[in-house]
Amino acid sequence: MISDQVQALLEESSALEPWRLTDREIRAELQAAAQAAAALQALTVRLTAVAEDRGLPREDGCTSPAVWLASTTNVSKREASKLVSLTRLDPTRGRITQERWGTGRLTTEQAHIILKALDALPEWFVDEQHDDAEGTLLEHAREFGADDLRRLANRIVEVVDPDSADEIIGAQLEAQEKQAWDETHLSITRMGRGRSSIRGVLPDVQADMLKTVLEGLASPRRDGAIFREVDGDHSDTEIGRLDHARRMGLALCELVEHLPSDCFPQAGGVAATVMVSMKHDDLVRDLGRAMLSTDTGLSASQARRLACNAGLIPIVLDGKSQPMDVGRRKRLHDQHQRVALAKRDGGCSWKGCDRPPGWCEAHHLRPWSEGGDTSIDNGALFCFFHHHLLHDSDWQARLSHDGVVEVVPPPRIDPQQRPLRHARHVQHRPHALEPA
Repeated sequence: MISDQVQALLEESSALEPWRLTDREIRAELQAAAQAAAALQALTVRLTAVAEDRGLPREDGCTSPAVWLASTTNVSKREASKLVSLTRLDPTRGRITQERWGTGRLTTEQAHIILKALDALPEWFVDEQHDDAEGTLLEHAREFGADDLRRLANRIVEVVDPDSADEIIGAQLEAQEKQAWDETHLSITRMGRGRSSIRGVLPDVQADMLKTVLEGLASPRRDGAIFREVDGDHSDTEIGRLDHARRMGLALCELVEHLPSDCFPQAGGVAATVMVSMKHDDLVRDLGRAMLSTDTGLSASQARRLACNAGLIPIVLDGKSQPMDVGRRKRLHDQHQRVALAKRDGGCSWKGCDRPPGWCEAHHLRPWSEGGDTSIDNGALFCFFHHHLLHDSDWQARLSHDGVVEVVPPPRIDPQQRPLRHARHVQHRPHALEPA
C-alpha cells in the first residue's frame, strides 16, 4: 500500500539532518522533496475523484467534496477547492500532463495551469490541436515559472489557431470579466486599537487601475513623497526603507484623504463625505479628541491635519457641544444645515433604526406650511420610511430641551405617549464614588 511507503518516507525524511549535507546534496534533496510533494498531490486528486464517485463526502456528513477533503486532510478549504476543481476537468485531455504530474515531473501549480488552459480551449478544436497546445505548454513549463506559464497558457490559442486567436481570446476575456464582476466584493472589518482590515476581490482591470495609482504615490522616487504619521509629523523612517506592502498601505491612506468630495454621490444635498467635529478649545490647544460622523474617535492633532489636507467637513462646537445654526429662510435644508443635523442626530432619529445620515431626509418638526422655518432647531433626520410615516400617520417628532430629537407615539400605541429616543443619544452616567 502507498500508505506504508509514505510512512517510511516520512520517517526517513524526519531523520535527515540538513546541516550535514553538502550544497549539492541540499539542492538534490530539495528537488526530490518537491517532486514527491507534487506526486502525492496528484494522488490526492485521483483519490478525491473516486471518493466523490462513491459518495464518501455525503456518507461522512460533509456538504461538498471540498469540505470533505479539507476535513480529511486538514488542508485549508481554499487549497481543497483548488484540488477538487481539477477533478472536474475532462479526463480525456492532458494525459501527458497528468502522467508527468503523477510522477512529480510537474508541480501541482504547473499541472493546474496547463490542465485549466486545455479545458478552456474551444469545443470545436480537434485532438491534434489539443495535443499541440499541451506539447507547447509542457515545453514552456521546463523554462518558465508559474506566473509566466500562466500568461503563456492564456494565449496558447495563438499557437494552435492563430487565425481565430483574437476572436477566441476576446470571448474568453469577456466571460472572465463577467465572472469577475459577479465575484467582486469588499469588506472592512474593525480590528481594534485604531485599525481596520480590508479584504475583497476586484476585477483585474480595476485592480490594475488602483494599483497603478497607489504605486505612483508609493514610489520612493516620487517628488514630495513624504509619508506622515497620524499626528501630522514627518515619519522618522525614510520611505525608501519601508517594505512595499507598507508603502502601498500608506499610499491608500493618502489617496483616500485626497479624494475629491465634489465628485461623490449626493444624498439629501450632502455628498458622501466624512465629517470631523471637535470642541473649539480642544482645536485651539491641540488637546483632547475629535469624532468622525462614523462615531470613530481620533486625536485632536490628527483632526487638525485632516482639516487642512483632507476633503472633510469640519464642525467646531461651542461649550455645550452644539453646532452653530446656519438658518436660512428657504424651503429645503441646505448642505451646511444637513451637516449640522448629521452631527446632532447621527442618522435616522427613529428609535431602533440604523440608517446613516446619508440615507436620511431632513424633516421639518413644525411643518413649513404651518409657519415652521428651515433651521437646525426645526429640523430632524429620518430615513425614507420613517419620514413618510411621520407625514402619513399620527406619529409626531419634537426637539427636546436638551437638543435630542424625540418621537412621540400615538395614544393607540402608548396611551401615556412617552417620548422615544434613539439609543445613540442615551448618556451613560458614572456611578458616584462612596466615601471611604
